[in-house]
Amino acid sequence: MAYPVDNILNVNLLLTPAGIGYANFATGFIIARQADLLDGVTFDVDTYRDYAGVDEVGEHFAENSPVYLMATRWFANIPKPLQISVWMWDDDEVEGDTIIQTLNKADNEAWRYWYFVPADVYEDEATAIQLSDWSDATEHPVPITLTGNAVIDPQSDTDLASVLQAQGNRHMMVGYVPQSIIDSNPSQQYAMVQLAASFQKFRPLGDRTAITAEYQVLPGVVGARDQLNTTAYNALKEKSVVFFTAVELKGQIDNSRVINSKSMSSFGEFIDDVVNLDVLKNYLQVDGYNYITGTPTKRGLTPRGYAGLLDTLSQTCKQFYNNGVLGEASYTDPVDGQEKIAEYGFVNFGQPEDVFGLTQAQKRARQYPETSILAILARAGHAATINVTVE
Repeated sequence: MAYPVDNILNVNLLLTPAGIGYANFATGFIIARQADLLDGVTFDVDTYRDYAGVDEVGEHFAENSPVYLMATRWFANIPKPLQISVWMWDDDEVEGDTIIQTLNKADNEAWRYWYFVPADVYEDEATAIQLSDWSDATEHPVPITLTGNAVIDPQSDTDLASVLQAQGNRHMMVGYVPQSIIDSNPSQQYAMVQLAASFQKFRPLGDRTAITAEYQVLPGVVGARDQLNTTAYNALKEKSVVFFTAVELKGQIDNSRVINSKSMSSFGEFIDDVVNLDVLKNYLQVDGYNYITGTPTKRGLTPRGYAGLLDTLSQTCKQFYNNGVLGEASYTDPVDGQEKIAEYGFVNFGQPEDVFGLTQAQKRARQYPETSILAILARAGHAATINVTVE
């Protein structure tokens, strides 16, 4: 036989692990019941199906069912979302699951960001509070739409909106639609579903793609006109409730805009703040994980190895400046107390030399130094005052 070339030049292939990908935040679960199905359609409990349009949903669910109504609002958004998922709730009165047990089953089976439940579920205050707590515990937004006069009464502090605001959960998002509008078009009960769908326009890896929910135009969502007055508007703002209304100036009317797009957050956050921070957290975790694990050898617990992690995290933050989530702003340096400018909306305080300060226990645990990053949200301008001096 001929002399093997491997004895002269041996080549070993070291494959790089693929790592993990980013979460898809343009996804959602609609919770369904067996009673929502059309006659003759079977859909096993504790399973889910994906649908690419309201026509597909209509093949399985009655047109007056909450599932179909929610899907109508989801797919009415422009641009149209790619799909929605439906989870079948085992709601048997004797042996079935509670709504929280159902949400946990869905969350364990498949990851979807938004969760939409039938309106009658959160009519019960205790259940609504459980949903609110669940939303923060799992970092899944739960948008709901309320109606009724108590919500727009500034003197009421026992209505569901006031109760949920007192809870202060960041991922609970509450909207309001007058009952008369819902009576004319039942899908308006789920207007908040379409507001959630509007966030699929945000592309984290794009440039200037971040959005605010404020002033969004939601095709098909009816804006209130005569149904709301100044007292009602003020009450909704005070209670952090989203509303959909026409905007008028000297007889010119903008038919429907989203106003007061806040979450129930104790921190006074708008809905886009909550979504943006969820996405940023995911991208930092994914990129950091892929850096540490994305080598066939190892990342040294050395200044050089830690510098690579710091650079990876900074590049991630820089992308969120590019997409519009973070913005240039001033900050006070915690080291020297001086006012400085964060050019790209973040400051990574970690230094490669920080590894020299690791304890023996940290070294044995092979743990990099704790990294502190200041992230400054660009937010959005929602209002302005103009002063005109006339001579």
